[in-house]
Amino acid sequence: MSTASSHHHENPNTPHLIAWEVTRSCMLACKHCRAAARSTPYEGELTTGECLALLDNIASFAKPIIILTGGEPMLRPDIYDIASHARDLGFSVALAPCGMLVNDQTATRILQAGIRRISISIDGATAASHDSFRGVPGAFDAAINGIAAAKRAGLDFQVNTTICRHNLGEMSDILDLAVTLGASVFNPFLLVPTGRGKDLADQEISPQEYERTLRWLARQERPDIRVRVTCAPHYQRIVREVSASSGRHQQGRGCMGGKSFAFISHRGIVQICGFLDVECGDVRRENLDFRKIWETSDVFLRLRDVHSYRGRCGRCEYHRVCGGCRARAHALTGDYLAEEPFCVYQPRRKSAPDGHGRNRGQAPFFAGCLNDARVLPLAEKRCLSPISLDEADERILSVVQTALPVDEQPYDVLAQQLGMTEDDVMARLARLRSGGVVRRLGPVFESRRLGYASTLVAARIPEHRLADVAEEVNRIPGVTHNYRRENHYNLWFTLTAPSDGEIERILEGLRQRTGIAEFFSLPAITVYKIRVNFPMGSGRPCLSVGADGVRPDEGTDRVPLRVADDGVRPDKGTHRVPLREADRNLVRLLQRDLPITRRPFDRVAGELGRSPREVVEQIRHWCTAGLIRRFGAVMNHRQLGFTANAMCVFGVPPDRIDTIGHRLAEHPEVSHCYRRPPLPDWSYNLFAMIHGQSCEEVTALAERMAREQHIADYAVLFSTNEFKKTSMEYFAEKD
Repeated sequence: MSTASSHHHENPNTPHLIAWEVTRSCMLACKHCRAAARSTPYEGELTTGECLALLDNIASFAKPIIILTGGEPMLRPDIYDIASHARDLGFSVALAPCGMLVNDQTATRILQAGIRRISISIDGATAASHDSFRGVPGAFDAAINGIAAAKRAGLDFQVNTTICRHNLGEMSDILDLAVTLGASVFNPFLLVPTGRGKDLADQEISPQEYERTLRWLARQERPDIRVRVTCAPHYQRIVREVSASSGRHQQGRGCMGGKSFAFISHRGIVQICGFLDVECGDVRRENLDFRKIWETSDVFLRLRDVHSYRGRCGRCEYHRVCGGCRARAHALTGDYLAEEPFCVYQPRRKSAPDGHGRNRGQAPFFAGCLNDARVLPLAEKRCLSPISLDEADERILSVVQTALPVDEQPYDVLAQQLGMTEDDVMARLARLRSGGVVRRLGPVFESRRLGYASTLVAARIPEHRLADVAEEVNRIPGVTHNYRRENHYNLWFTLTAPSDGEIERILEGLRQRTGIAEFFSLPAITVYKIRVNFPMGSGRPCLSVGADGVRPDEGTDRVPLRVADDGVRPDKGTHRVPLREADRNLVRLLQRDLPITRRPFDRVAGELGRSPREVVEQIRHWCTAGLIRRFGAVMNHRQLGFTANAMCVFGVPPDRIDTIGHRLAEHPEVSHCYRRPPLPDWSYNLFAMIHGQSCEEVTALAERMAREQHIADYAVLFSTNEFKKTSMEYFAEKD
């Protein structure tokens, strides 16, 4: 083993930042508190002697910034002794008080102990907003008074803010307040659902809201304050995208947990961060040898191997500068190596790198594979091999992609139907979701029944402006899919809005902002088919469950892909279903990924003040009424081996279009089939999405369908870039 000094210079994984929870006691009762802290003393806190010895050990091989946090660290009587010892060892020391104990006397003592910066949280632009979140009246005034005392003492300070629903609309005001107060840094934190935060499901903002908020923060170029974002590692991807378009140069790293950052609890438990409650070591058990834990912890070693990350994080080209939030992944999936669940970005790499730094099976996206730089000729294409599934995985996926039982204990009902245990079903679904096979569990709503309008937009964009215009399109909340396709109409995106008039208003805004006139709305005139079920294995019966969780009689022959109807029951129509505000709230909550827990609807019911049975019955009613098109798994077809897909367009005489539309919908490889209006220089009026295991297969099927239906005019449009792919967020306008 190298000496301490040489180790510090040679090992790129020495800690650069350590957050040390010196005490868990606190006089506040913050709703989001990671520690669920209370005002009473905690047993087992490290003694003064242990604290000083621990600092000595850390100093033997690294000189990280030490953040003394809590709880309320100023409740610890020896806090100034600890800080002074850290300063004498050469550490930079920061303190994270709540502000209630910072006054002229304590601010002077903080400076004398060698602390040069403190961080104080302000979670609302007003006293009412902040105090409500912090759980104690007067907390806002105390924070402001503490900041004033710090300024008088010449103590540098930053303002921290936990971003969630209650203050999302106040971010600009809080930033302005931080500037007015004289903060050197504004440091927003993105809520992580741990500690008391587990009970703040109503405060979690959606992945789309995360994206919009982080993009807003990335554009805050202010000479009077520095903006730094924590617990949102994909901010590093966003800030690089914004910097590239503005010509700025940005550097930084996302999740540093286990790589250059560690957390030490009040009892000496080491974690990669305070939000990931997975023990990496115990300094007491290791005789206060933090270095040994840092260098040998299995959890640290796993997290430093970014190639071991799963799902989208494992194949993302930003995985080194981002890394995804390991705590958020663990909180929602139980797997800290799973993909970041609150990032909407779809990676351009289609496979994770291997142990030698090369990408296994990486290919350009043509016929369903993403292209990082150029479109290769057909002969040069290679596609990702499908993920390996065993027989039990296939049986589960055969069911849930059609319908997950709507029951208070859906996974138990599913397990009984499949002859498995509930624990096995839940574990397999969690693995399939974290591995990217299942994108989301929950309802697919029929937008027309919710009162929304939707359309497909075709645009003709100069190639040199395509990336910038695509980014402008991506900012529109109602855009869920956005692709470049090989055609003179080269940008195609879906747009959903509360009305047809709103769709036209949005498109007119795009025309004005971009100076490009050719954005054309192509709404569906007739829907012949929506939905596809991908085959799992071969020769197995296709199980199916209804909305009521009861499996209908099934046959023994399995078709490759299930031909579904248009998703709207013909006797129900497509008219808007009147919804009360309570119904809209349920829709909002159901749009989150359904938890893989024994009783996944209990949390939703609790937030609404309803019983789980009432929630389940409402979902069943909506399934029957057609408001919910399908309740089940949204699949990642590429992970199942269907790596080729294309939008095939046909020019069909109006008097034959209904007949041909229904004929095309009969093909199991067709997932969507619509009649849409033609354009003056675009004669195609029948659109079909075709999925296959190769681009040759898709092209051959399109040719065969055109030949069988005597269609002379058709085109096969493969995607070359995927700019955006996410789920629609309905009724988000409330927030």
